[in-house]
Amino acid sequence: MTREISVEEAFLQCEDICRKASSTFFTSFSALPIQKRKAVHAVYALCRYLDDIADGDTRPNVSETDQLNQLVIERDNLLRSIHQSQPNNSEQEHKYRLMALVDAKERLTRLFNGDKTATQNEPIFVAMHQVFQQFQFRLDDFETIIEGMEDDLFEVRLRTWDEVRSYCYKVASAVGLVLIEIYGCDDAGARIHAIDMGIQLQMINILRDVAEDYRAGRVYLPIQALAEYNINVDELGKTDFGTNQRWKAFVQEYIEVVRRHQQSAKHLFEYLDSKSRLQPQLMCEAYDAIFHEIVRRSGDVFSSRPKLSKWRKLRLAAKLSLRRIRAKWS
Repeated sequence: MTREISVEEAFLQCEDICRKASSTFFTSFSALPIQKRKAVHAVYALCRYLDDIADGDTRPNVSETDQLNQLVIERDNLLRSIHQSQPNNSEQEHKYRLMALVDAKERLTRLFNGDKTATQNEPIFVAMHQVFQQFQFRLDDFETIIEGMEDDLFEVRLRTWDEVRSYCYKVASAVGLVLIEIYGCDDAGARIHAIDMGIQLQMINILRDVAEDYRAGRVYLPIQALAEYNINVDELGKTDFGTNQRWKAFVQEYIEVVRRHQQSAKHLFEYLDSKSRLQPQLMCEAYDAIFHEIVRRSGDVFSSRPKLSKWRKLRLAAKLSLRRIRAKWS
């Protein structure tokens, strides 16, 4: 008989997932009070789990039932009509990944409504059951995150700036809307700034990972805007494309779009509980550093992948340490 995992063990496993996935994020999470830190670890681990399903990097055991099969068929039909394309993988693999995502969505819905049996004794879901009891979320924000993962099951060819923003909303802004409920925020107006925060952070991700995403068959840049600069999508696979003047001109427009969202995003901190602001501030500083490096390179993200320097990581760690000292003596 399988031993029931404790809530504390579940949170520790979520913490370990965060530590292994991103040292920068993990360092910033430690700036939060303990209860909020555990909740953020659980949400981050959940997002990592969902993303790994979409990418095929994890294969959870799914109990296939007639009801689940019917939900998958209905969801697949809708997604195919939206994307107007075939899945990225074989029909069998596509069905498995979509079924795992639909199953996760159904289980989260049950947990949200207080059904503890939906944890199935799995650490991430055990932790999320506890988090749902502690904080007030909107279930549709979690559903939106999963929709973003479902999109990645199909060929990704974003056409317009609006489609780029829509994708960023699903995979990043929705996460931010979940997190601000953990940080502590009573003003609904904060959601507007959280949405812009997610868009600008994900747009930085997109620009940083252009070459890697292209090799994976995904183009998150607005293809119509690229065409206005006479850029063919296939050029994104060239390692020396970062020096091309057409690309540099496009990047300037891209940078301006990011900066417009940053103008709104920076007001989010004013709405957050003062004890929780440091974590998102540190995270944004890390992304700002990557963004500034891309700007410094005039958009050359092809010759090497922009990343945080050791000096920048030390600076973030020093800020965190200083905050801890101040908190201890305040």
